[in-house]
Amino acid sequence: MQHLVNPFELPGKWYKADLHAHTTVSDGQLSPADRVEQYRRAGYDVLALTDHVATNDVRSLTDERMLVVGGMEYHPVCPTCEFEHIKKRYDPATSGNFDLYHLIALNIPHGFKFDDPDDANRCIAQVRAAGGETFIAHPSWGGFGYEDFRNLEGLVAIEIYNAGCDLNGRPSSENEWSIALDRGWVLPAVGNDDAHRVDTEEVFGCWTWLKMPAPTAENVAGAVRTGACYVSNGPEIHDFRIADGKIQVRCSPAAKICFSAGPSGLGRRRRADEGETITSFAIDVTDETSLWPYIRATVTDSSGRQAWTNPIIL
Repeated sequence: MQHLVNPFELPGKWYKADLHAHTTVSDGQLSPADRVEQYRRAGYDVLALTDHVATNDVRSLTDERMLVVGGMEYHPVCPTCEFEHIKKRYDPATSGNFDLYHLIALNIPHGFKFDDPDDANRCIAQVRAAGGETFIAHPSWGGFGYEDFRNLEGLVAIEIYNAGCDLNGRPSSENEWSIALDRGWVLPAVGNDDAHRVDTEEVFGCWTWLKMPAPTAENVAGAVRTGACYVSNGPEIHDFRIADGKIQVRCSPAAKICFSAGPSGLGRRRRADEGETITSFAIDVTDETSLWPYIRATVTDSSGRQAWTNPIIL
């Protein structure tokens, strides 16, 4: 299994980021400048503008308070998707195609174009050749299972929570992520808003904390690629590591903390007493835990909001 970095053991600072946002350049309701100002006012450190099959010139949008990263959401063909029973109910002219991936390119230059936009692996390779990286967006919302994205070569992360997708009840792709991990594909996780509208629940609904030495577009892509990040739609995670013979996490007040380690009941859980909260969870490293393929933590607060670490490979 690929070994990711542990951001809680790295030097640098935490930067609050949204890596999936839309503007009037595609189907968003705010101009690029207004979308950037919206997130700047909310205290974000990093925003990626990822319009559909279109780029933005972000050079004038970055300032000392926030880094703006050039990106794109692109849609090559998924050859394994079979949605004929759904597609026949909809007009493709108004509903789009159900058999297209939703992939996010980070850190690509303005004007970037694909030479074969239908070939997913060729597109991912072209993004990387241009200095960028690609993650898959909201696979559960799109109906994409592990078998649909397992052959994407060069994919560096998976969006496990998308606040915009909560508008139709499918914001979480944690299950798809877990299956990939269980099969030995160590994909880091990111979480985002996917903001299209001006001001709804999708705005400021989920974010990714990036651990970086400095806020640059190259460092953003590198933090996503190496797992130097964690995802939250509320709770904060202060530490997560294996030290002194223990697997341990510290966090903001929580109702429940889970250690997930694989299928068939691998892992542990600690739940707060009724009306109480907990801020840490630790278990001993034993002969049993040493057989676990990985360990990751999920923190759930009393409102049901969650935060997810990337896995430590054991």
